[in-house]
Amino acid sequence: MRVSSLAWPVASAVLVASVPIVLIVSSLNALFYDPEYYAQGEARWAVGRTTEYSLDALRPINRAIVEFFRTPAVSLPTALQDEGAPRDVFNVREVGHMNDVRDLVRGIDRLQNFAATLAITAVLARFVRFGSGAWRWTATRLGVGAALTLGVVAVFGALTLVDFEQLFLTFHLVSFDNDLWELDPRKDNLIRFFPFEFWYDATVTVAIRTVLSAVAVGAAAVLAGRWLKGGIGEHVFP
Repeated sequence: MRVSSLAWPVASAVLVASVPIVLIVSSLNALFYDPEYYAQGEARWAVGRTTEYSLDALRPINRAIVEFFRTPAVSLPTALQDEGAPRDVFNVREVGHMNDVRDLVRGIDRLQNFAATLAITAVLARFVRFGSGAWRWTATRLGVGAALTLGVVAVFGALTLVDFEQLFLTFHLVSFDNDLWELDPRKDNLIRFFPFEFWYDATVTVAIRTVLSAVAVGAAAVLAGRWLKGGIGEHVFP
């Protein structure tokens, strides 16, 4: 089989697979980099009453966490100090775990950028080769990618409803190669500020936002297909 005969099936697979990656990571980042979402969760779960930190005292801590995620060269204690929060809010184990979390967050960001770059390259290559005929090809694959996204969210949604605690545990075991994430809710502020219930709510929020994004992409793909008088029924490959 010639390499050229594989090019468009591979390009199709890349574009379809990139859709759930981009949509899910975008929904994740909308929370990771939003200190107001942290504040809303802390208010909902009464962190200001269950810890010695008021909601107002938590706001600079939330901003520091976001700045820490955004800036690889900044340590968490330094970010806390820069935002006007105490440097020692989190102990050594918590800081170590947050370093691991930042590595994970930035790795996910790189995956999203890589997927988006490959998808854009595939679409541009199709336009270079087929001109305006690439519109329907692109719309079809975006529609399939949106459907794939809904399927992925449905699977994780079912797992969340069945046993979120086990899913949460499995995520940590797979994502981290140490036990720094095993925190004590009686004394470790990281888990006191962001309790288990916070993460359940965050997971549901990410799922809802991803579904809405996928529905929007899928609807746009269907409308584009109809406008192009080709529908979304053509073969996805090649």
